[in-house]
Amino acid sequence: HVLAAAVLKLYSKVKFAIGPAVDNGFYYDLDFGKEKLSDEDLKKIEEEMKNIIKANLLFEKFELPVAKALVREKKSGQSYKLELVKDLKKAGEKTVSYYKLGEFEDLCRGPHLKSSGQIQNGSWKLEKLAGAYWRGSEKNKMLTRIYGLAFATRDELDNYVKMMAEAE
Repeated sequence: HVLAAAVLKLYSKVKFAIGPAVDNGFYYDLDFGKEKLSDEDLKKIEEEMKNIIKANLLFEKFELPVAKALVREKKSGQSYKLELVKDLKKAGEKTVSYYKLGEFEDLCRGPHLKSSGQIQNGSWKLEKLAGAYWRGSEKNKMLTRIYGLAFATRDELDNYVKMMAEAE
């Protein structure tokens, strides 16, 4: 959510797809339209993420009935989130959960930390950019995937980065 909130602040027209945690961190698939991101953009996004963490914003969960979530996502123009809510409805879900972080709100099951300030400085970094088809199908739009590394401490991150460099 910190990554997504930072991206939204810098790129107001972005559309959000999915952003799960993975073993060594996280990623988020994003639709920037015709705009192409570079490694320099990752540095700008990281700086904004640091600001969000420093602000110690609360992660606030709220739920909406599926019907209201469908209206919300359609109105917002977040087509990928709309598709996800439609799938949840088909699966029989009656409500969906969102998390709010400052001004940013995102469809998510959670759970999360209490606040962004609980993220230890230096324990994470944006790693790389990649392309990813929406829902893994080449028939769908190619999105921009931003990968991030995240660990409990700076030492764990440093050790992982060192290990990966040695493996390379």
